[in-house]
Amino acid sequence: MNREPTTPANIYETEALLQQYLLFHYGTAEDQLPYWFGPHEALFYPVRCVSEFLPRLGSVSRALDLGCAVGRASFELSRWADSVVGIDLSQRFIEAAELIQQTGRIDIRILEEGSRFSSVTRYLDKELKRFRCRFQATDALSLSPDFGNFDLVLAANLLDRVPDPVRLLAELKRLVAPGGYVILASPYTWLEEFTSRRKWLSSPDQPTLNMIQSYLEPELTLVETKDLSFLIREHARKFQWSVAQVSVWKRGM
Repeated sequence: MNREPTTPANIYETEALLQQYLLFHYGTAEDQLPYWFGPHEALFYPVRCVSEFLPRLGSVSRALDLGCAVGRASFELSRWADSVVGIDLSQRFIEAAELIQQTGRIDIRILEEGSRFSSVTRYLDKELKRFRCRFQATDALSLSPDFGNFDLVLAANLLDRVPDPVRLLAELKRLVAPGGYVILASPYTWLEEFTSRRKWLSSPDQPTLNMIQSYLEPELTLVETKDLSFLIREHARKFQWSVAQVSVWKRGM
């Protein structure tokens, strides 16, 4: 039987990536890194993208999670926001987030090696106000004006996965309300299969952060930057360790 080739546009609809992201978002420390050694401080990245900053920024009315994947950061935002909208281009990721919201249960199939898998069931923290969240499968680069403005916009690991990063930055400026904040996190892994080279926000003499700043200012002001590592398990003996630069921006009144 012939199968369509996997492309960057549909790789996030595959079962393999769905299970990998469920583990990345909801697995325990032992699920994700079953060794006493290794970069344990890199675990629970979707949670840390929120918890490292919201205590200082404070509670908000409306929050938006752009590129929410299977929803863990969106649920974490529910601790701080009266309402949260999670957006992702992957229909399969959004369906998984909605199922987790309904049931509070996460069934994860973990690749061990080759064709050998293990299965675990995990549960969402009951302290999370998960029904404050709403999820929608749509393109972060073409959100309807009906979405309105948000007091906080989180875009984690999205900038280097869209075909037009400058357009994403323009959307961030449009979506954040006066006095609101943008949390932008990315390891800046520029790849031509996601973004054509001419649109990379990087050059031989300009780091990505400087280019971001040139597009966001003067409407948004840089408040702080922080490095956050993260770990994605591929199988029991192979992991992706990366370091995202997180920049926090504030829009003027």
